[in-house]
Amino acid sequence: MTKKKMLSPGDRWPHHYRGLSLQVSPNGDVWWQLYQGTDRLILQPSPNKIVDQLLDLKRIGGRIHVTELGDVLTRVEKDDDDYEQVYVGTIEDLHGELTPEDNSEYSIDFRPRGLEPGDLWPSIYDGSRYSFADDRVWWHNGQSHRRHPVPAGIPDKIKNNLKRYKPSGGSFRVLPWGDVITLISLHPSPRKVREQFNELPRVVKNIIKLRKSRDVEMLPIYIGSINSYRIETEEPTSLTDNLSKEEQDSLSSWAEGLGRTNTRKADSHRADQISNEGGSDARGASKQNGSTTSTGHSDEGEAIDDSTFDDDPLEWMREDMTRGTGEGVDSGDS
Repeated sequence: MTKKKMLSPGDRWPHHYRGLSLQVSPNGDVWWQLYQGTDRLILQPSPNKIVDQLLDLKRIGGRIHVTELGDVLTRVEKDDDDYEQVYVGTIEDLHGELTPEDNSEYSIDFRPRGLEPGDLWPSIYDGSRYSFADDRVWWHNGQSHRRHPVPAGIPDKIKNNLKRYKPSGGSFRVLPWGDVITLISLHPSPRKVREQFNELPRVVKNIIKLRKSRDVEMLPIYIGSINSYRIETEEPTSLTDNLSKEEQDSLSSWAEGLGRTNTRKADSHRADQISNEGGSDARGASKQNGSTTSTGHSDEGEAIDDSTFDDDPLEWMREDMTRGTGEGVDSGDS
């Protein structure tokens, strides 16, 4: 794996492509925007060093993504009209305020401090996006639509806090300084929510209102911080992968065992697992019906597809980008 210290601005980015999204103009302005057509929130002070490095690579500016470790990434157009993911540089301390154009009195903190897990998040909802279910964590590749597992997972404290507020799993975001935030539809402390919601900045309330108008009836909360923990992903398994001898032996043994633990019903031409009482158990019946357990997983052992709890539906982003630029979603970083 290529180490970050070996990368120079313009080098191909060899890791998974993610991060908080910001836009840079040719004159050096940096802003965050919820949807095309909504207010731009200008970042002040501007991270001038990174802006200069980006404009050296893309003279008209464009979108950058800032990972949970401060790596700044972008896409640059190649000669064949395709795009390549490249490294721009690193921001050591991203901070400041996000200010609506011509309305500085409604500025919000870009990097809120002094929060406890479960507190409402009083700033923008963005960051490196990951998903989890039980103890599994993965990154969803928006281009290949495949899940890349995070084999080492995430710190236990963060994992336990996520499970407390999202027991069925879902997505979460990691900000460039390590803070973890997520969206929830039900908070265990409604009185606390009401008090904190009344104290949210006007801009944040309007962001929540816009999401709610698009059927995202969820509130952003703070989960904790991973600090400098590095989230590493692996390539997903493929149906064309070669099975090791151990895997083949294990599967053969498992398949052989199925013949001893199931009974054949001639009338229905299907096999039901034998329960301790001698009849088919309830879980086997629910499999046949395709029902879902209360834990948020199907009875067939696969987690519910993360589109079920998608807080940024792809069709919204594609619609907004197309309306705003006249280009497709893959051109959004040009």
